[in-house]
Amino acid sequence: MTTSIPTALRSRAEVLAKRVIRRRILGGHYRSTRVHYGAGTGTAAAAEQTVPVFMCLWNRPTRLIDMLEALDGQTGTPGITFHIWNNNKADHDHYLDVVRNFRPRGALREVQLVKTPYNLGSMGRFYLARDHARAHGAGPAIVVDDDENLQSDFVSTALAAYAPGTVSAWWAFEVGRNYYDRRPAVVGGPVDHVGPGGMITDSAVFLDDGFFTELPEKYFFVDDLWFTYYAARRRGMTLKKLGVDIEFVMDETNQSYGLVDLKLALFEELYPERATMPPQFEFPEG
Repeated sequence: MTTSIPTALRSRAEVLAKRVIRRRILGGHYRSTRVHYGAGTGTAAAAEQTVPVFMCLWNRPTRLIDMLEALDGQTGTPGITFHIWNNNKADHDHYLDVVRNFRPRGALREVQLVKTPYNLGSMGRFYLARDHARAHGAGPAIVVDDDENLQSDFVSTALAAYAPGTVSAWWAFEVGRNYYDRRPAVVGGPVDHVGPGGMITDSAVFLDDGFFTELPEKYFFVDDLWFTYYAARRRGMTLKKLGVDIEFVMDETNQSYGLVDLKLALFEELYPERATMPPQFEFPEG
């Protein structure tokens, strides 16, 4: 008994400390480095005409340069600002070097790189989207993952699909009785679930404190479920399929394979009425 008490106390102290940290982050307090690249050669020259893109980093340190190059190579867009939440502090110096040594020739104007106090999962990037919306007003926010190869018209296509109160996502599905009872959505068809990687959304959703405070931290790694639920059910936003092509890379580093139970559990909590439905679709993709 005596050995379990200190362990329990430490665990409780850690929970409380993390709660304080998240509250500070919600208020915009975190360690951030900004690297400005200048006007570049994109369509817009003024900073207020840029479009923000948000991403998390965790276990793919070689992919940052690829994402910088992909965004810099976007065509037919305003300038791009890239806002990155780094969940792996051990790689932060490497990421700083990559960002500082990058020499853009196209659309990329600025990179913001945040060093997380602890691993906040993929919810981390949404804190950055929140602060951008608070500073510049709600508007289009693009979210990507670092295991995605983007075509050069991704941003322009996303911007063309944007409307206030909407979410347009490449990773989009019709869903039946549980998370894995689903089939890929088609452009113009019904959408029940979206994945944030490869989407454009109205950033007004991130201005709600509840988006960050009502989700138990154990679910911070399955942000697709929470984002879909909160955007559609709480905010009444329209979900759409985004007509772009994205290629996944480095599948061996994909953490989602270890999150099956969490995804099923959160889905059941968010949509208890679906548990009694018969299966709607054949065994799904993804």
